[in-house]
Amino acid sequence: MPPEPANPFIFGQVLGPTAPFCPRPALETALREAARSRQRLVLLGDRRMGKTSLVTHTLADGEGLLLAVDLLGLASVEDFMDRVLARLESLLASERPLTKHLPPAVREALAAVTSLRVDLPFVQVEAKPTKASTVMQVMGLLARVSRWRPLTVFLDEFQEIVDRIDAQAATHLLGVLRGEMQRHDRIAYVFAGSARNSLADLFTSSQSPFYQSARILEVGPIPRPEMARFIAGQFARGGRKIDDSVLTALFSLAGDNPNDLQQLAYHVWARSAPGRLGAEELRAALVTLLAEIGRAGERVTEDATPSQRRVLFALALAEDEQDVFGSGFLELSGLKSPQAVSKAFTPFLQGGLAVLEKQGGKVRFRERFLRLWMLSRVLRNPRLLPAGIGRESPWVQVVRPHLAGLLE
Repeated sequence: MPPEPANPFIFGQVLGPTAPFCPRPALETALREAARSRQRLVLLGDRRMGKTSLVTHTLADGEGLLLAVDLLGLASVEDFMDRVLARLESLLASERPLTKHLPPAVREALAAVTSLRVDLPFVQVEAKPTKASTVMQVMGLLARVSRWRPLTVFLDEFQEIVDRIDAQAATHLLGVLRGEMQRHDRIAYVFAGSARNSLADLFTSSQSPFYQSARILEVGPIPRPEMARFIAGQFARGGRKIDDSVLTALFSLAGDNPNDLQQLAYHVWARSAPGRLGAEELRAALVTLLAEIGRAGERVTEDATPSQRRVLFALALAEDEQDVFGSGFLELSGLKSPQAVSKAFTPFLQGGLAVLEKQGGKVRFRERFLRLWMLSRVLRNPRLLPAGIGRESPWVQVVRPHLAGLLE
């Protein structure tokens, strides 16, 4: 009897060319065309919508090279250069077995990378004055590599340049980058980010060096019928037949986020055997998943003040419906003013406890399953909120039955 295949659901990591991947034909076509014709493309979408996996899965095994640079947590201009050089060095080193009998362009580029890296210590805290010529040297290495093989440069979380670096240094860096990129006729550039406003402003504000310099594509949820077929097909690989009601519940619990759907499906697979999958397997998976999430949840709630805990529990109940500064949310949380709500939210919007995020005028949990864990806490003990839980939103009514194992 052949061994059971490995769990095919992958979450929390980049999906490479050989990983199970739900097709996104229109976006994949746009990326391939951008790489082929050396275009500039911006991928705009929420966190964990699969932007990085989309680029890597689509382009990593193409005819050209893919240089993917993650700018999350960027600290300085020097940090930017160090990240580009580190990824370039790694990329070229991986290609050396294929190029040892070819002209020495790659070996020259590697030598130049090593030389530059010696002179560019990693700066974590404070940006130092950087000459434009040094940034231009780094960009020149990219141009040199592109003469050997066509190159796509993927700058992930590109908005971190303006969100995290000193304004003057950021403007300087963006100006130099724009000037150099305009000269790179054998390089395609793909920019991506989840801070929608600041990333969009980089390409739509007339004050930005990158104004109208790239085509913007929205990366939203995968259409539900297509994602449902993908999930059912992955379960079928292990001899598992998932009930339609369980598929519907997966979307109710995880939403339309591809990463969250795969995370929950991973646990359903792990807590099941080949055969028909129903509510029992889903409930067991959810208990396991939220027990894992609970470690982070306990840390957040234990360190919080009573007011901070109340706004978290109230938001878990009312994220979909309530204006968090309106009278309904004030009554639910027991706080007296919008200013008090804002103060209670502040620690959770930044720093190491950033479990919430703002989107437009709304506040929401960054992690869907942390919200579910908070919701299970307050449903189990309504006295955590001064006035109880009140009227349940339609979403809470839908997910409550699936949380039964956590409410006993």
